[in-house]
Amino acid sequence: MFVPRRDYTASLEGYRIIFPCVSVGNVPQLAVDLIINTLRLSCAGYLRHPGLLPLVGNDAFDHLKSPGHLHLSTEVYCSHELKLAVVQMRVPLAKGYQKEFVEDLLTWVRDVKASDLVVLTSSDAVERRDSQLLGRPLRFMVNQLSLPLYEHFANDLKWSSLEPRTSAVEPATSLGEAQVKVLRDEELFLPSAGIARRLHLSSSQWNVKMVTLIAFCSQGDNIADSIGMASYLNEWLHLQGSFKQGPQGWACPKSWGLMYGGPSPDNLF
Repeated sequence: MFVPRRDYTASLEGYRIIFPCVSVGNVPQLAVDLIINTLRLSCAGYLRHPGLLPLVGNDAFDHLKSPGHLHLSTEVYCSHELKLAVVQMRVPLAKGYQKEFVEDLLTWVRDVKASDLVVLTSSDAVERRDSQLLGRPLRFMVNQLSLPLYEHFANDLKWSSLEPRTSAVEPATSLGEAQVKVLRDEELFLPSAGIARRLHLSSSQWNVKMVTLIAFCSQGDNIADSIGMASYLNEWLHLQGSFKQGPQGWACPKSWGLMYGGPSPDNLF
C-alpha cells in the first residue's frame, strides 16, 4: 500500500501516524495542510490503492521550493525528529472500496509497527443535539487499545468525548451523565464523517491503537475550523514547538489563496 520515494529508506516503526478522513468541509485535510506546512515535513512516499481516485496537482506547500513540485492524491509526510508520519488524503474513495481500504490501511499501520493511529474527521454540525451545542465544537474517541488515554484527555486536557447516540432522532447523552469510554457500533452516530466510523470499529480487531478527533462543522469557508482542529491536536501532541508562526501558531500554505478563487471582477456589478 505504501510506496516510498527512492531516496526514502527509514522505517516507520514506533512512529505515530496521523490520517485525515475525507469528510464534511474537508476540515481534516486543511488541518493536515497546516501541520505539514508548519512543521516543514518531507514527503516520504504515497499510498497506492485501487479505491483511491487519481489526482495530481502542484506546489501545495511553501517549504517545497522547487517550482512545479507535483502532488498525488494520497501522500505520506514524515518527521524523523518527532517520529511522526502524516498522511494527506485529497480524494474520496471510489464507490464500494470503503471496507477494503480500511482493512488495508489498518494492516499497513500494524505491519509497519506504528505506535498508534490518530484519525481526524469532521461531522455535520446541523446533526448536533442540544448537549453538543455548548462548549467547543470538538470531540474525541478512543478504541479499546487506547483506553488508557481517556483519562488524560478528559481530566488533564478537559476534552469532551463523543456522546453515545444511536440515531438522528435520539438525543445525545446530556451533560452531567456518565460518558461511555469506548463507543460500540449501536452507540456511534457520525454523519458525514467518511470512513471514521468504520476505522474506529475495526481498529482493535487489527490490533491498532487508535484515537479519533472530531470537529463539528458545516460546508463553507472552513479555514477557522481547520485551525481549531490542528490546535486541538497540538494540545495533546505539542507539535508546534519552535515552528510556531502565523494564526494561532500555524503557517497557512500559500496555495490556500487559490481555495475560493480570486475576487469578483469590478465590471460584474
